Amino acid sequence: MPTSQLNGLEYLTAIKNGEISSSAMSEIIPMRLTLVRENYVEYEVRPDQRHYNLQGGIHGGFCATVLDSATGAAVHTTVDAGVSFSTIDLNVKMLKAMKSGETYTAIGEVIRIGRNVLTSEGRIVDKEGKVYAFGSATLLVTGRK
Repeated sequence: MPTSQLNGLEYLTAIKNGEISSSAMSEIIPMRLTLVRENYVEYEVRPDQRHYNLQGGIHGGFCATVLDSATGAAVHTTVDAGVSFSTIDLNVKMLKAMKSGETYTAIGEVIRIGRNVLTSEGRIVDKEGKVYAFGSATLLVTGRK
């Protein structure tokens, strides 16, 4: 089946299963889908030295990008084939410094799916479940085919 005919859940499941390629962003921000179900996703993320800020820590933009991806993917699991959307608001709070070379889990969960406005939340946690960053996103449906 052509990818344009897959609904969001089918599309993300195919990415997770390696049947279709992930976005090029996953080469810049190392992240891999590990769990996909309706209203929920998990990514494995691993910052490295490319993500350092001027002080030698992991740049806040890393967290923001990961959370934008996780919250967007959670919403993506709910949409029909041909529906496009875009983040219009992303709120991120960073609580603890991430470390280069460590593996984290980014979780995205749907809050509400309206006809045109979609909301979700996300968090980045370590193996013990400690939260390093969390956020929420508002997304807007931009097209239906």
